[in-house]
Amino acid sequence: MTLAELKTGEKGIITKVRGRGAFRKRIIEMGFVVGKQVIVIKNAPLKDPVEYNIMGYEVSLRRSEASLIEVTKNLDFISKDNKYRGTLELEETLNITPLGQVHSKVINVALVGNPNCGKTTIFNFASHSKEKVGNYGGVTIDAKQAVFVHRGYTFKLVDLPGTYSITSYTPEELYVRDHIINELPDIVLNVVDTSNLERNLYLTTQLIDMDMKVVIALNMWDEFLAKGDHFDYEALS
Repeated sequence: MTLAELKTGEKGIITKVRGRGAFRKRIIEMGFVVGKQVIVIKNAPLKDPVEYNIMGYEVSLRRSEASLIEVTKNLDFISKDNKYRGTLELEETLNITPLGQVHSKVINVALVGNPNCGKTTIFNFASHSKEKVGNYGGVTIDAKQAVFVHRGYTFKLVDLPGTYSITSYTPEELYVRDHIINELPDIVLNVVDTSNLERNLYLTTQLIDMDMKVVIALNMWDEFLAKGDHFDYEALS
């Protein structure tokens, strides 16, 4: 159910915050985050706005905004377990079946990452294609596409231009942002250079703020280990 469905005096625990961009950022800044209890203080006579108590503060939201926040009345709700369960090598995930042998569902995947993060190498490996791998930003000027089948699912891959952000300042940023907004891929595969997380995760946070399903692929792992670094999975979960 959504927050807008709660009646005056009722309590709920936030389970998901939908929406994108500035709205999602503002809502989270106001305290509407997963796992927090919210209480309906007052419904306005004309239905808008609705007054809530969240984290000790009274906040008013339009009903249309509240409808983008999912809640449960089960006050024993505990956020789902995000503990690290181990990694899969790339070869383990790609037991590819010839396209003509199955009738499958289609999953659209957009590959997004910083320049030189190894995104195009993963695309080439998955699709058996020969796309050029460059050593400078913006080598992938347009989107390359490929298809493979795995366990009854057809994966349509789109290799988007390398970009450091999606703030629409450069042609690459604008291209990536427009593709995600207009095409709405089922999954955004965010390829990250593990040896340079601080720079790469800025783009990751922007993708998450767009309310997309994001899977992070930790690339350059050998270089990361060679530096003697340790990855704290639980701290980032």
